[in-house]
Amino acid sequence: MTRFLSRFAAPFAVAAFLAAAPAAQAGVLFSDNFDAQGNANALSFNGFTNWTVTNGSVDYIRSGVGYGIHCAGNIGGCVDLDGSSNDAGLMSSKSIYNLLAGTTYLFSLDLSGNQVRDERNTVNFGFALAGNLGAFLAADVVTLGRSNPFGTYTVAYTPGSNVSARLVIGNTGGDNVGLILDNVVLSSKVPEPGTLALLGLGLAVLGLRRRRAA
Repeated sequence: MTRFLSRFAAPFAVAAFLAAAPAAQAGVLFSDNFDAQGNANALSFNGFTNWTVTNGSVDYIRSGVGYGIHCAGNIGGCVDLDGSSNDAGLMSSKSIYNLLAGTTYLFSLDLSGNQVRDERNTVNFGFALAGNLGAFLAADVVTLGRSNPFGTYTVAYTPGSNVSARLVIGNTGGDNVGLILDNVVLSSKVPEPGTLALLGLGLAVLGLRRRRAA
């Protein structure tokens, strides 16, 4: 009976070790707070370090420098997603990200209302196929009014197979006033170091039990 219990208790011991493992943490793959794009406002701007405006236009804004617009934390730079051409902007990341099957990726950004006009604006953002920006793999829609403060919004995506993607952010409409964008982050969930250590210890216990049972 003791040998029987030893054989069947070992797998439960491994499961207990894994259950005690810490939750996954996020590893940052990319971030952009738009602070380094310049020291002045720029209308219909398309000189971003990390982004291409692939449709319409956006305005680059320095916090508090004209237009009555403030960026997150009231410092640095940010983006008015409906620029000065009466055609709301679509931004895509210059980098292509090779996303691995089974890994969870988090695309987060800060958005506020337009801050200057009493209307609601809508932004779509998410992961799109690298070769087809209209083909979203995962996306979310955010609609905010003028007075809505900055909040963080996140799209999570776990591909079923390896895929190449870009980050895409687009404002709808076209009246020169859009949501205000700041603090973009792409991260992936990775195991805590303790998780792998506990797994190794659990497997060692299982192996020891089996040798004794033999």
